[in-house]
Amino acid sequence: MSVVIRPAGEADIEAAARLLHDHMNAKIPPERWRLLLDYPWRPAGVERGWLVEDRGVVVGFMATIYSDRDIAGRRHRFCDLSSWYLLADYRGGGTGDTLLQAGMAKPDVTYHTMTARRATGRKIRALGFDILDDTRSLFRPLAEPRAAPLPCVRDLAAIDSRLTPPQREIFARHAGFDLHQAIVGGVWLVWQRKLKGNAIAYHEVLHASDPAFLSANAQAIADTIVSGERGVLAVDSRWMTAGDDPGTIERIVLPRWFRSPDLERRDVDHLYSEVILLDQKLP
Repeated sequence: MSVVIRPAGEADIEAAARLLHDHMNAKIPPERWRLLLDYPWRPAGVERGWLVEDRGVVVGFMATIYSDRDIAGRRHRFCDLSSWYLLADYRGGGTGDTLLQAGMAKPDVTYHTMTARRATGRKIRALGFDILDDTRSLFRPLAEPRAAPLPCVRDLAAIDSRLTPPQREIFARHAGFDLHQAIVGGVWLVWQRKLKGNAIAYHEVLHASDPAFLSANAQAIADTIVSGERGVLAVDSRWMTAGDDPGTIERIVLPRWFRSPDLERRDVDHLYSEVILLDQKLP
């Protein structure tokens, strides 16, 4: 073997997508895998992931999905780590660990991963990562709501017109993906609706412009947007405020992880991530 680990560039998109489709998950079509290397919010100048090559053949890959976001008026760079994969013949000798470390080497970046397997979690904990969340709050709509319905704007053009410039940038970057959004009680929410378990429709919050309002009004929000079906509003615990109704606490099967030089847990959401690009369920 003559293994080289290097940043992926534009010329590597097809080879990396083919590796992931053929060996990691054939249910995800190659065009979806390509999005991990060529996504609409990619900042200029960043690598498109990291490759492992053996004599010019791609035998491993890890996606690094970067985004620049406005947090409390300051610009921060994030990176979602995704799709860490190495062909079986190349495992066990340290190549996979070197690949993983290459993808998270920038000290000024907030790294996170929402779909890491248990073995990956153990490895990244040793590299300074902490659990972002391992529980969430579930709220089922009530047959007889306790309060009057919250005002709710669902029309996309009307939502866009009410957003701030940084929010409008987020809105535009995520256009065309399978996401749901509304302005509920004056707060902008973006969520994903996926069936889980016994065909329960999880309305999983990906972003809230005001997490404190979301926490204080989670039941009323569930009554407003989870209607006419067997479903729940799902809110990661880091967005819930102590003293508010916690709903039903559910353990997250695969914890979410993060490492940041300057941000708090509640600053990290699920936008700009692999779950959107690959149209996956959050664990």
